[in-house]
Amino acid sequence: MEPKVKTHSKFLLQQKIIQSLPVIGLTAFILLLVYIRHSGMFASHEDVQAFIRQFGSFAIGAFILVQAIQPIIPFLPGGIATVVGMLMFGNIQGILYSYIGLVIGEIALFLLVRRLGPKFARLVLSDKNFHKFEHALIDHTKDIRRLLIVCFIFPFLPDDLICLVAGMTDLSLKEYCKIILTFKLWSVAAYGYLIVFVLNKTTFF
Repeated sequence: MEPKVKTHSKFLLQQKIIQSLPVIGLTAFILLLVYIRHSGMFASHEDVQAFIRQFGSFAIGAFILVQAIQPIIPFLPGGIATVVGMLMFGNIQGILYSYIGLVIGEIALFLLVRRLGPKFARLVLSDKNFHKFEHALIDHTKDIRRLLIVCFIFPFLPDDLICLVAGMTDLSLKEYCKIILTFKLWSVAAYGYLIVFVLNKTTFF
């Protein structure tokens, strides 16, 4: 019994750490944003982009990697990282790099869930969201294609949760990739531009 108890305790610890990452990430992002604003480090978006250009392709690769991790372990809420990419590289390039990274991440998420099943879902989801996951799995297995498309067309819907669901259905990897590649670019662009518009109306920018 003792090994099982230790394994369960280890799982719970991993679960708490992973599920607390979005709060930690958002807090760190806000603090960094406030610090940059008050320090006068970057006076404009152009200053940010000029600074990032010093790192060349390394900055692009690092950003794509961060975005690829996001669907699997979401350490920043929503499309915050996409907005950061738009500030770092410019709107078009930022959206393109976000798209590449998120597509890689959501394909990896699909494959992980298909291999590990509910155990992986329990690791990254809260109990409340896991129950939503189970509900979506039961109710939408047959129309998962339509549900995925709807989530990408309306970018504030929980598309990563539906990607989890898709990995537990009989949807083929080929069909899943086709949907992701076709609709994800719209989702990333719509979310990014909308958030940038809102931020431009606040005192942050």
